[in-house]
Amino acid sequence: MKSKMGRAKQQMMDDEVNDDLVEFLRILSEREELKGALNGIAKQVIAKGADSMSDKQQAVVEKFVEYYKSNNECQRCVNGNVSKLTDYIEIADEGLCPMCQYDKEQQMKD
Repeated sequence: MKSKMGRAKQQMMDDEVNDDLVEFLRILSEREELKGALNGIAKQVIAKGADSMSDKQQAVVEKFVEYYKSNNECQRCVNGNVSKLTDYIEIADEGLCPMCQYDKEQQMKD
């Protein structure tokens, strides 16, 4: 049996993961990068949260997320510095994760 502190910490971690997924889907939806059923599921998740998905919807989203992650790799750290799903959007746009992009900008200043 988990302690209250353990449950609270787990809930915070779950909330962070859910918020990250919602933000990831929101950005891709705004950019009109989501098609078909995934677009409808994303709109639901954005409006009602990740917990509103059925098991079938969750499987669709998980498959898409894995596909997106596997097709977007940071040219420098090979995703070693990736901490959020939204980092993969920056990799898709820039070729680098936010941390490596920051490091590159700092090196260019020197």
